[in-house]
Amino acid sequence: MSVDLHKGERSRWWGLIVEENLRRGKTRWWGARLLGEHYGAHAGAVQAPQPLVHRHRPALPRTVRHQRIHREESGFPALNTGTSGAAYPARFVVRELVWDSGKR
Repeated sequence: MSVDLHKGERSRWWGLIVEENLRRGKTRWWGARLLGEHYGAHAGAVQAPQPLVHRHRPALPRTVRHQRIHREESGFPALNTGTSGAAYPARFVVRELVWDSGKR
């Protein structure tokens, strides 16, 4: 169910998702997990993950020597550099929930 807000925006469910670059040996892949959910307008949903971005501890690198966090329209891309000098990108994104097979 959607609720009309000012300027034509409607409230809806948004997923706060982290997409991380993972590695096992020399094999790398992207993994994603749900950090939380937000109900409201898109503008509020994009601001919601900001505190999570700063508190998040990435799977890799195990020890972050340097972290850069940027901002874009749909979230926060981050670049984590480990003690070995290897860089591991991550994206904190907000995505609209369009279907959920579970109960609400």
